[in-house]
Amino acid sequence: MPKVPEGNGEHPVSLVVISANNLAASGEFYSRLFGWQLQPMSASLTGVVAPAGPIGALRSNIPDGFPAMVPYVRVSDVEAMLDRVVTAGGTIEQAPWSLPGVGKLARFKDPSGTIYGLTDAVSPGGLPRIPMPVGPNPKPPAGAICHLEMHAADGAAAARFFGELFGWGTLPTMPQYMAFDTGAGVAGIFQSHTPTTPALAYVYTTDVDAKLAEIEAAGGKRTGGPMRMPGFGCFGYFKDPSDTSMGLIGP
Repeated sequence: MPKVPEGNGEHPVSLVVISANNLAASGEFYSRLFGWQLQPMSASLTGVVAPAGPIGALRSNIPDGFPAMVPYVRVSDVEAMLDRVVTAGGTIEQAPWSLPGVGKLARFKDPSGTIYGLTDAVSPGGLPRIPMPVGPNPKPPAGAICHLEMHAADGAAAARFFGELFGWGTLPTMPQYMAFDTGAGVAGIFQSHTPTTPALAYVYTTDVDAKLAEIEAAGGKRTGGPMRMPGFGCFGYFKDPSDTSMGLIGP
């Protein structure tokens, strides 16, 4: 497997917000199945600490058509970076706001219309790199948020956009796939084949078959897999109790 050039590590994904209109059921589901620690923050927001990976949050009151997950990129100045995003061809989806105990946030759409966030929040303890846990790469603990898959209509254009703005390293892998490495925290891939699934977070498990069975028993829904790629890894897909799409990666 070719090595993706490392990003500069200055702008990792430090927060992922997962859509959870059934907030209580989703929280109990992820806590029981993946060991996520939950911290209620408001009536519509629950903080998440997974065994590894970025800090997370479950958010309810999500409008129809909103993506299953929004990754927030760490920046030192949200307003200044938002200006740079617009100059580079992105658009503002949500103007900057402050969240008590977290910091300042904003959301933007990249040139493909995929939603990302910006945040000046600093992750406690930093963000150790989590390469995509496939093949010979090191594996994170079970329950880790280990990989992101984001839609980009043009992988080369996405590589330029995120490389110039955030210093991410990129590499074409298979047709319609462009891998990215932020240099810290979780890595991911841009895909150009499924615009109807613009953002997908993957959780690591030591046994995809068994975890899919647990998911179904806990009120989730299997939507794909297990799909094995010899020498690479095993993949599975599910919907949680809020009908939010998620992925699994295992050996």
